[in-house]
Amino acid sequence: METTIGVAAIGEIRANLKGDAFVPGDDGYEEARAAWNLNAHQNPALVVMAEGASDVLEAVRLARDEGLGVGVIATGHGVAAPADGGVLINTSRMKGVHVDPETQTARVEAGAKWADLVPEAAAHGLAGLQGSTSQVGVVGYTMGGGFGWLGRKYGFAADSVKEADVVTADGELVKVSAHENPDLFWGLKGGGGNFGIVTSLEFALYPITHVYGGNLFYPAEKAEEVLDLYARWSGDLPDEVTSAATFLNIPPMPDIPEPLRGKSVITMRFCYTGDDLEAKGAELLAPWRELGDPIMDTFGVMPCTMMDMISMDPVDPLGAYGHSEMLHDLSAETRETLVKLAVADSPLIVLEMRQLGGALSRPPGDLNPMGRSDARYILNGIGATFSPEMAQGVQAFLAYVAESVKPHASGAQYVNFMDLDGATPERVKASYTSEDWDRLVDLKDRRDPENIFRFNRNIPPAAVAAG
Repeated sequence: METTIGVAAIGEIRANLKGDAFVPGDDGYEEARAAWNLNAHQNPALVVMAEGASDVLEAVRLARDEGLGVGVIATGHGVAAPADGGVLINTSRMKGVHVDPETQTARVEAGAKWADLVPEAAAHGLAGLQGSTSQVGVVGYTMGGGFGWLGRKYGFAADSVKEADVVTADGELVKVSAHENPDLFWGLKGGGGNFGIVTSLEFALYPITHVYGGNLFYPAEKAEEVLDLYARWSGDLPDEVTSAATFLNIPPMPDIPEPLRGKSVITMRFCYTGDDLEAKGAELLAPWRELGDPIMDTFGVMPCTMMDMISMDPVDPLGAYGHSEMLHDLSAETRETLVKLAVADSPLIVLEMRQLGGALSRPPGDLNPMGRSDARYILNGIGATFSPEMAQGVQAFLAYVAESVKPHASGAQYVNFMDLDGATPERVKASYTSEDWDRLVDLKDRRDPENIFRFNRNIPPAAVAAG
């Protein structure tokens, strides 16, 4: 969609901004609109590089006056719907972070990454509930629920939110908490940015300094044995352990350790947070020592600042497509399907079965962005694409994955694992129970009836959905 904004409106917003505004053709436009995923191409009519909440207000008011939709990026991860023809607000300059060791809370601005917060929190012996990598933005990750290697113990990152400052669709800056605008507070914590733009977020931190974690790498030929043991072993784990079994096709890059370089492997990975890290870690690994020597063993006690080493997610931008499903269990039939997928000349760089349960599945009073599913694992497949031919191959294989695991899937979805063409209306709706969905639509009807905030995993107001 090609949309233009009048010269007078552009001049007015530029005069009122602390940051910058770019239209197509301007120097700075390309960089301002770029997402981390190089397959996410956006063509907004205007990009606002916001320096603070006042800039976000100006951008939303302009979009409202012009009848345009609004999208938001910070780190550029998780683009579910490109902001074509709309107003794109880039919050990457809003990096403020403040840690209060007395209340064990943090307040971050809209563009802060977990990497900005982690060392500040660690200086006070505290940690937040980051995901598999610290390179994503705190706010966007949290608004979609957010769970990582501490999830089974502490739940979704959204469950730890205390307060937020939010720009609403009618161009107002409001404070949101359990006591102020409680309806909006409920919807923000898992609603994926459908009800406002969070300019700052306050949430709980936890007294964690170290964890026990790592990977055992095995050749892909041992996949059946590894998955069989993993299914039995993970069934009895305490909530202090979050684990995964992961197929990896490791590229032949020089900075990768030689035993793994260019290999197809299956890993068992986990993170334990609790008492007696070294002793308990050895106890947890005992059944795996009977499986034979792995190609590589990276387990040990690590500071929370090093938790990125468990998932080893890529840092630099790349083109990728992904697909996820919630799996009932890892039955013999499910494991057989997964092994077939992993050895079928897979173009995926990762196919992970991450364990759910614990604090992620206890019925919370808060919104649950996984549909309160009884699934015990979430499957996530990702393929890197460096050419149009690779993109076609990855997308075709992901469709094959989706069809293959359908008999083993719960049908529920997870908001944060949907990007690009995977964020269909049906899949977004499947991330919530019918009761939660009805409540979300009612909230959208009241808070954003024109669906200004639509470049996301969209929850359309009733009138828009009907139309």
